[in-house]
Amino acid sequence: MKPASILVADDESNIRLTLRVALETDGYLVREASNGREALEAIEKQPPDLVVLDLNMPVVDGVKVLEEMKLLTLQPKPRVMVLTAFSSIPIAVKATRLGAVEFMEKPINPTELRQTVRSILTEPEFDAAPNADSEIAGNSDEVLAHIRALLRLTDYSNAESLLEKAAVRKTQHMADYFNLLGVLYEAQRKWRLARKCYAKAIAADKQFEPAQANMRRLFELQTYGRSTQAVMLGDEADEVRHGSR
Repeated sequence: MKPASILVADDESNIRLTLRVALETDGYLVREASNGREALEAIEKQPPDLVVLDLNMPVVDGVKVLEEMKLLTLQPKPRVMVLTAFSSIPIAVKATRLGAVEFMEKPINPTELRQTVRSILTEPEFDAAPNADSEIAGNSDEVLAHIRALLRLTDYSNAESLLEKAAVRKTQHMADYFNLLGVLYEAQRKWRLARKCYAKAIAADKQFEPAQANMRRLFELQTYGRSTQAVMLGDEADEVRHGSR
């Protein structure tokens, strides 16, 4: 079987080298691009199976690359994993709306990188959530309540749009923000992103039970194929539902 091809797009040569060495260890065919324009040219010339894309690049940034890729008539289109700094996670969330299937924070751990790439290339691909535009108003608690209501109505498109806009307010509600983002990604069957977000919620508040419950439920679902644990959105409705079981 022909090895999968990967395009590494990052403006820092030492990062490209680290990624190349890690990926070639697993037998992948790796090409490099030092900016977004080079990445788009490489994708059009010889589409790879996966693009590992830095979001902060000169000439053309990673978000613009994703926007341009949506216009390309490639079948199948390459899957994309974006690289970001922790402070740029809201941008990474936007990137997933543009089609990225995973985001990974710098500095990159080679072992985690290889594991993630293997998962991306072997699991089925799912359609990205549709774009939507929602107004955001009110204080943080009101916005979070609105997002929870949208999730309960399975209005994932508008919930995602609000979460993206609420990212700038998440400092004092970090656990809530990442837990709700995890619920959204889980609903879209983006399992790795859901686990990552639940883990971030727990890291932000080790006593935050909704994220711990969601992580347990996700583990049970993927291990045993079922779980009696309800999805926890972190409000009073959760407590009523949980207590009535």
